[in-house]
Amino acid sequence: MPRLVLLELYPSPFSERVRWVLEAKGLSYARRAYQPIAGEDELVRTTGYRTVPVLFADDTVVGDSNAAVEWAEDAHPSPALLPADPRARLQVRTFEALATEMLAPYARLVMIGHFKAMRIQPLADHFAQKYCWTEAIQARADETLRATARDLAATLAQSPYLVGGGFTRADLTLACMLTPLLGPPPDELFELDAGYRSMFGAPFASDASLAPLRTWRDDTYRRHRGGRVVPAAA
Repeated sequence: MPRLVLLELYPSPFSERVRWVLEAKGLSYARRAYQPIAGEDELVRTTGYRTVPVLFADDTVVGDSNAAVEWAEDAHPSPALLPADPRARLQVRTFEALATEMLAPYARLVMIGHFKAMRIQPLADHFAQKYCWTEAIQARADETLRATARDLAATLAQSPYLVGGGFTRADLTLACMLTPLLGPPPDELFELDAGYRSMFGAPFASDASLAPLRTWRDDTYRRHRGGRVVPAAA
């Protein structure tokens, strides 16, 4: 079995997604912390990527989170996080794409606007440039997020699982990617100091219509995460 090292940004939902998959597969791995801005040049030089997480499997560089979770599924198919049925697998991948390519990135755009309003610098300007933020783009993202989040909340109020009758990578991925929208899970489930917590979550996250979505996310963590998430030891 290759030695696994995960280069991570601890609060990032994309890093959390890879941690969760590795641990669900029963894989041992080491963790290395990534420092935004200061560590970016070294990240590009050593991996060819500009974002984390990046998974190292011996001498193989596996990045980003999509590639990392596919690597884990291919290299360690049991326990399976993807259904065997092709239609169900497609449904899982569709929900994953919704969560990773729309939900979390759009929520990140809203967060960047929050950072700018709070004058959280230099992070606000750094992320604004990196992710092509403008006020107009943020406004469009916000509108789409509100509608999608309401539909997800209504859907998950009816069933604990997105695909079929059991836990899949769709549930795992969405639970992670809700952090920039709803804020992190409660401290009993995900350790994060108050200063970082205040940086996450869209302004409309407290809407009553989204309560089922928050309940689903937190219950999914309780049932399937396997314990409280904590930062790597110093």
